[in-house]
Amino acid sequence: MDRFKTTAATKEFLERLTRATGIRRNYWTRAALGLSLSLDSSPNLDEDLDSDGMEHTRQMLFGDDEAVLMSLIRQRLHEPVLDDRLGKIVKSHVERGVQMLQKEYERLNRRGDELMLYLLDQCTTGLRVGIGSSTTVLPPIPVVQTFAVSLVLGTRPKSSEEISFLLNGPGSAPHVAVMGRNGTGKTRTAVELLSQLQKKAPYPIPFLIFDYAKGDIAANASLVETTGAKVVRLPGQEIDLAPLAIKERTEDTIGLAAHRFRDTIGAVVRGLGPKQKSRCLGIIRDAYQQARFGTPDLQDVVDAAEHLYADNGWPADSLLACLREFTDFPLFRSAENGTQHEFLHKSHIVDIHGLPEDLRKLTVFLTLDRLYSEVMELPDAPLDNNGKHRQVRMIIVIDEAHHYLPCKQPTLEKIVREVRSKGVAVWLLSQSPDDFDQPRYNFAREMGLAIVFSCVLEKPKMLEALLGGKINPQRLSQLPTGVAITRLPGSDSTVEVQAWHA
Repeated sequence: MDRFKTTAATKEFLERLTRATGIRRNYWTRAALGLSLSLDSSPNLDEDLDSDGMEHTRQMLFGDDEAVLMSLIRQRLHEPVLDDRLGKIVKSHVERGVQMLQKEYERLNRRGDELMLYLLDQCTTGLRVGIGSSTTVLPPIPVVQTFAVSLVLGTRPKSSEEISFLLNGPGSAPHVAVMGRNGTGKTRTAVELLSQLQKKAPYPIPFLIFDYAKGDIAANASLVETTGAKVVRLPGQEIDLAPLAIKERTEDTIGLAAHRFRDTIGAVVRGLGPKQKSRCLGIIRDAYQQARFGTPDLQDVVDAAEHLYADNGWPADSLLACLREFTDFPLFRSAENGTQHEFLHKSHIVDIHGLPEDLRKLTVFLTLDRLYSEVMELPDAPLDNNGKHRQVRMIIVIDEAHHYLPCKQPTLEKIVREVRSKGVAVWLLSQSPDDFDQPRYNFAREMGLAIVFSCVLEKPKMLEALLGGKINPQRLSQLPTGVAITRLPGSDSTVEVQAWHA
């Protein structure tokens, strides 16, 4: 690459930046290249870009830093960089970096001085994040031959033959349902599978567990030590995430965030009427307008609600009472300390069993709201070299899922339906197959693997939907200790598996 030309749109924007800041265009081009390289992924190299903009020489762009920049370019591409492709690769990085700069410039009301201060702050704090985005950096693409993740469920009850399954096999969803009455070992089984991930997966896969009932998962020292998971105990500690962070502050993004929050509150607070739902939207919009750090905290939401109720003379109701609970138990990190998080990079166990029941659900739903909005902004998870197995970026485990499934919370439904291509797996631990059949949505249809321990069954068709074929409910209720019924992906028949021994 001796030289390359930017697009016309990039030239126009960089000229605007030069007028706003007094800094020459070629310096902004280098800044854009650096911003794009701060992400762990390579830009889209198949995008058709015009060459009607500014011309840059290799020396002008790389200067004395060519060795470092070329190393980063190779690392992001995960393959050697041939010189005849270098111009296209560099141009794609510059275009992506300029888009990141432009989003931040617009968010800061087109203030060049504010943009420079923001960029300086990013450098001094060492945050490796996308400018103009609340999303953390993508987890790196593993440099391995295969992304296949094979786990051992157990053995056949009358032999030592191991029964394994492929979590991310071709044509199969990575979602797992583990069902059984209390004491049958569904949580124990899920914990064992997660521990296996640390030992057997060909690359690191972080998980997020919501520990609902007793805090026994968070107290499992072996799991925490084996996986290196961070334990967050509520109340008393805070989830390291700002739940209301958004990608950029526009009317549309604020409106979508307000609707997500309203739907989450409405899924938990019973009897929330149309007036209260409308008030909730207004409260969130006011909270964004008044937020000191650009992103409102839950305390900001409560303050906005108190002012709105007082100004309009509205009596306290169930909506206000629910919002006030957030101030009784600080649950999330303040936006003052940043909006990025580590959930795509590090395993977490969130112990919520000490919270009131409504706050347990709200904590989970608010976290899922934030993660869903970010995950859906990510490119699809890559396939491995043979094109059969998609990278698993994260596993979300919801213990005692029967408390959440009936809530009609839209994000929970969408996250199960839509995140498969993004490399996110959802594992639901519940008491019975009946729990998955909800009036609005049948969660069973999305499960790639069902593991059913002894349980009471009222809807035999639900078990058939999960496992295929007819299952004798009496046999299901009489399964021995540690034995479950499952049907492996690609198989037409069920099999009994000794998942654990007493």
